[in-house]
Amino acid sequence: MLRALRDIAGRRDPVPDNVLAAARASIAWRDPDAALAQLTADSAASRLVAVRGGGSPRLLSFFGGSLTIDVQATTRAGAVEMVGEVSPAVPARVVLESPSGSVETDVDGEGRFRFQGVVAGSVRLRCEPVEGAAVHTEWVLL
Repeated sequence: MLRALRDIAGRRDPVPDNVLAAARASIAWRDPDAALAQLTADSAASRLVAVRGGGSPRLLSFFGGSLTIDVQATTRAGAVEMVGEVSPAVPARVVLESPSGSVETDVDGEGRFRFQGVVAGSVRLRCEPVEGAAVHTEWVLL
């Protein structure tokens, strides 16, 4: 009976491909031993809903393991630029993951990193220090 209901629902109201991709990406842990960095601050939470305009940067802070990851996300012409800092500044690689794939960059000597041309949607960061455990941020919607 449940199989028949699932088949009917699948034909009448199928799950959109982008929702399936986001769900698969959200559970695809490449390193189950990595610490989860929780969102500790989000400037979008303090913005007034009725304010129009946009263009102002969104500031996000994550903390997990022994690292803090601060990110400024700015939308320009439909794409998001993310500038971030890992603290304390350690040699590391930062990977930006989304349902459409991932891109990576190295942290500079002062703990900074940058991603340009990020597609708006669900994203998370994975920080892989040269020494120490990796840290994943929560998924956030840009």
